[in-house]
Amino acid sequence: MRALFFLFAFAALLPAQEESPRKPVVILEAEKKKLAALLPDIAAFGGKEAEAVRFYSSDLYEYIDGGAEAFHGYGLVAMIHQEYRAGNTDVTVDVYDMGDPLKAFGIYSAERSPNDHFVTVGAEGYVDDLVLNFLEGNYYVKLSAFSEGQKPVAMLETVARSISGKIESGRSMPQAVAWFPARGLVERSQKYVAQAPLGHEFLAPAVTALYRFDGKDTTLLVSLAPNASDAAARVVRLKEHFARSGKVTPVAGFSEETWRGTNAYEGDMIFFARRRDAVVVVHPPAQPEAFLKELFSSIKDWNSCVN
Repeated sequence: MRALFFLFAFAALLPAQEESPRKPVVILEAEKKKLAALLPDIAAFGGKEAEAVRFYSSDLYEYIDGGAEAFHGYGLVAMIHQEYRAGNTDVTVDVYDMGDPLKAFGIYSAERSPNDHFVTVGAEGYVDDLVLNFLEGNYYVKLSAFSEGQKPVAMLETVARSISGKIESGRSMPQAVAWFPARGLVERSQKYVAQAPLGHEFLAPAVTALYRFDGKDTTLLVSLAPNASDAAARVVRLKEHFARSGKVTPVAGFSEETWRGTNAYEGDMIFFARRRDAVVVVHPPAQPEAFLKELFSSIKDWNSCVN
């Protein structure tokens, strides 16, 4: 399915790791009970369980071999899998507890595309003919259905709202991805990257978003450092990287030290530290001053929310 394509494409960006059998983490009974409580009452939709419920943690590769490492990279706690039969429709329910709303958003956004058909369920969700995925709180919920001779979208939406009603929390995006300046922002392009943003492990973790100015794409990356000193150190490392691989020059006119780095394979970037964030503008607009000034102001506002 198309959603799985995005997951596999994302997994290819992670550090090379070969999935291999590992001793499963013991899932606590309290966690199992919490996840089981989120399953829909399928009898209300005229259906019944088609097989016994299953739980996965570090052994997720047994269920989605080739894609499990992406979930582990975002800190999967546990997931529950259940299949149902309602009339002539087969429904699969997978609920992933990622332990944290930002991590849940990270794996959700790895599969989401700005061109998806979005639905108002949870904090955000999207649907096609056979799949409905949505984000809410610590949970990433993946639903699929198959029906002889008809499109099961209505069933998917009914099941999704049933699960969302049981979660009853987190019906807004994590604040770390909600602050991006609106001008030029490609709607629903924000992502949370847990490992090696732009291929640099020292920039992890980071939030990113796609912008479009004069028909050209610009990527904004904000590396989320634990403190201002660490943010400054990340900028220094990026500066050293460009000094080795290409060239780096100062950008005048800003209170913080701002740098432009260029090399043959990464192109052009402008970067600086702002409080406890390291900010990188990849392929900046031809006249970047207004956008940079907007970033300085916006990131000040964002830091004031979390300090």
